[in-house]
Amino acid sequence: MSSSEQEPECDFPEIPVGPLSVMDDCWMVGRRNPESMLQCNTYIRTFRQFGGRRNVCIDPGSCLDFEFVRSNIEQLVGSLHDVHGMTINHQDPDVAGNAPWFCDGNPEIEMIVSEDVWRLLRHMMLSPGKLRLTAGRTRSISTQQPFQFVPTPFCHFRGAMALYDPEQRILYSGDLFGGLNSPGKVHLLATEDDWAGIAQFHQLYMPSREILRHAVREIMTLQPKVEIIAPQHGHVITGDLVGLFLERMHELLVGSDLLSSEWDTESLSGYTDLLKSLVDCAIEERGELNVSGRINSLEPFDDLHTHLRLKNRDVILERDGYSALAKVFARLVDGEAGEYARKLSGAVVQASEGLGLPIPPAISGTFGSWEERNP
Repeated sequence: MSSSEQEPECDFPEIPVGPLSVMDDCWMVGRRNPESMLQCNTYIRTFRQFGGRRNVCIDPGSCLDFEFVRSNIEQLVGSLHDVHGMTINHQDPDVAGNAPWFCDGNPEIEMIVSEDVWRLLRHMMLSPGKLRLTAGRTRSISTQQPFQFVPTPFCHFRGAMALYDPEQRILYSGDLFGGLNSPGKVHLLATEDDWAGIAQFHQLYMPSREILRHAVREIMTLQPKVEIIAPQHGHVITGDLVGLFLERMHELLVGSDLLSSEWDTESLSGYTDLLKSLVDCAIEERGELNVSGRINSLEPFDDLHTHLRLKNRDVILERDGYSALAKVFARLVDGEAGEYARKLSGAVVQASEGLGLPIPPAISGTFGSWEERNP
């Protein structure tokens, strides 16, 4: 597939295509999909030693993006046969789905994973030429691949293992420090505005703040100091944002932290604002009678009436803002076209950017576009 064939057919301007340089001998070769809120980043790192070079793929990525990944690799190094090594942070299909293609492309490829990850990856019937299992913290794999492995347990899998390249001072962090993006905003390098999407992603997928704190402490002890964080989703973090985002991650409430009644009470005001944005958008599209009828109805039997009431366009939220947001969204999009659901989702995402509140997956669009699910 040529670069011109890869360019998405959409109205979003300035969409990056082809291999994207992180720095010399390090490229992001995944697809930048303007219609998705979850980018899958695959990296190629080239080591130049002893008059030769060794190409290593970090997180081969999703089958949905394979043709883009292969084309980008062909532009860089020649073919999949020229990829000599492959590391996989954890076994999820968006991270490891393309691994069989890499094994087929180079039957001698070396695959490096943690023991916990391999326990599940083996069910994909992978056949790497050489398998190297890591256990605990590894300072160096070999002279050809001078990586350090940093265990990041439960971020978000028990055996997740970040990869540190001390030569370039890049931490390939897997899902850790990954983030959601607004549709069309698929730039490679993060800005401070991208923190909101990072926080939302972690609130959805990470188990607790203490788990994140353990990972942050491990990263901050690395020497030389990490200067770039290259996650498997979202944007590459560079410069002063590395230290800033590490500090914010250390304090971020996620997962089970968000289930406490104390947090729910503190978040009611924010979720009231999100619900108002959702309702206002729906009323603009479908009218007040349609929206109030859907929200105030007792027929769906989802107990929404115990969470909130809608009175004269005012949202009166009593409890469980996260659940109430999901239920209101579900009622409003029931039986509607995908484009309408996208508009409502966009309104919530935009309103949430400054609030730091998690958004239910059905709204965030994490699992694919509404057009794909509701053709």
